[in-house]
Amino acid sequence: MKQKQNRIWNGIEKFGNSLPHPVYIFIILTAVVFVVSALCSSIEFPHPNTGEEQHISNLMSKDGLVWFLQSMVENFVTFSPLGVTLVAMLGIGIAEETGLVKTVIKSSIAGAPKFLVTAIVLLVGIMGSLAGSATFVIIPPLGAMIFRGMDRHPIAGLATGFAGVAAGLSANLMVTQTDILLSGITESAAQIYDPNYTVNPTVNWYFMAASTIMLTIVGTFVVEKIIEPRLGEYKREEGEPGAIETEDTTLADVTAEEKSGMKWAGIAVLVYLAVLAITIVPTNGILRGEDGAIIDSPFFSSMVPILTIFFLVAGLAYGIKTKVIQKSADVVQLWGKSMAGLAGFVVLCFFAGQFVKAFAQSNLGLYLSVKGSEFLSGSSLTGAPLIVGFICITMLINFMIGSASAKWALMAPIFVPMFMKLGFTPAFTQAAFRIADSVTNAVSPLEPFMPFIIMTALKYDRKSGLGSIIATMLPLVISFAISWIILILIWYKLNLPLGPGSSILM
Repeated sequence: MKQKQNRIWNGIEKFGNSLPHPVYIFIILTAVVFVVSALCSSIEFPHPNTGEEQHISNLMSKDGLVWFLQSMVENFVTFSPLGVTLVAMLGIGIAEETGLVKTVIKSSIAGAPKFLVTAIVLLVGIMGSLAGSATFVIIPPLGAMIFRGMDRHPIAGLATGFAGVAAGLSANLMVTQTDILLSGITESAAQIYDPNYTVNPTVNWYFMAASTIMLTIVGTFVVEKIIEPRLGEYKREEGEPGAIETEDTTLADVTAEEKSGMKWAGIAVLVYLAVLAITIVPTNGILRGEDGAIIDSPFFSSMVPILTIFFLVAGLAYGIKTKVIQKSADVVQLWGKSMAGLAGFVVLCFFAGQFVKAFAQSNLGLYLSVKGSEFLSGSSLTGAPLIVGFICITMLINFMIGSASAKWALMAPIFVPMFMKLGFTPAFTQAAFRIADSVTNAVSPLEPFMPFIIMTALKYDRKSGLGSIIATMLPLVISFAISWIILILIWYKLNLPLGPGSSILM
């Protein structure tokens, strides 16, 4: 059985890696979008939300080509992973290049038991949705570094972190910005059926908290029993740093200078956190939201620069104490060194940005999503089969529309009222949507941070490509999907509350 599974994953990887470089894949996909948009330009359809007439935009027409040429620069600079990654690396790069990250790993996480490290990386990744997009840049590379430091395969660590932040995106032990964003869309859709219906951000809290624990357990098992055995022993490149000892003597391997540097970094971080607390703890703090809100506030919407400064402060304090930084010019050199490794990623972002924007401009994704939704809403499925069908359709739509809010704004007006007529609460429909919206992110070419994951994998395996990432992530994605569907069906069968005062049935 194991050999058969390995043949399947290896076949997927071989096929995927036989494809051109990801840069050329995005060029080809963009060309395909242009051709298909021209062939389908006569198609018209009503927008499911507004009812306004929509049509497939012909990108090969004069207007389409002019739009593409005029927006090419904007398509690149507004591609969200580009800005997030570059800004985050201003802080993470200093922490990494000064040696702080390596020292912290040596003295703490790498000394933990193997199974616990996997679970920690997964859990931190899942909980990372609190920090928004920044976690895509922080957790997967950190997972790879942790695994490599423990003489485990870094690609497995990268996959563990990526599974947490991407496939487990909607789960969390706390109420997040996603809850607030989706509940607002759900409430508007529910009021189509009942004008007085309200949906609060905590309607999925219990279910998502349980999902966090379940995904951590399932993901740990899959990484330990399937992904790592398939990847095999990691062979280090010449000159690559050796393993970090995981015995009780780990702390002894940290030099006195490194310990002193960590102490300075810790003090600097405490001072920074104290200053940050002044802006968020008082009810009138400058980073609080309207009426003193914390979750829906400038604090959370500014998480990328906040985390960048966090790593920058820690890295500078460590580097100054350990004399890695002796003059101001050293900081600029370290920034340049860390940014140099992102050159390939920047090139990839240019072409990925063109594809994503062209696909959206053509309306092909919207059209296919509408047709998929119409197929399900017109089916005769009820009960558990309807729930599973809705999740599967949404998974497919997730390959065409990446943004959760855009996707839910499209689907909610169709499915929330429909499910309400069938006796399901909007909270339950929203929970089912969040499952599908999360799990396929880790294998979707439309996932904005996929180029960054590919470029990170290339640091450890020069043969890595899109096929390698998909083959590595598929066991996690499939196991997450199956276990999450089983969990929601159990929740449905037992009619458990999804959140405070939030039931499954109307």
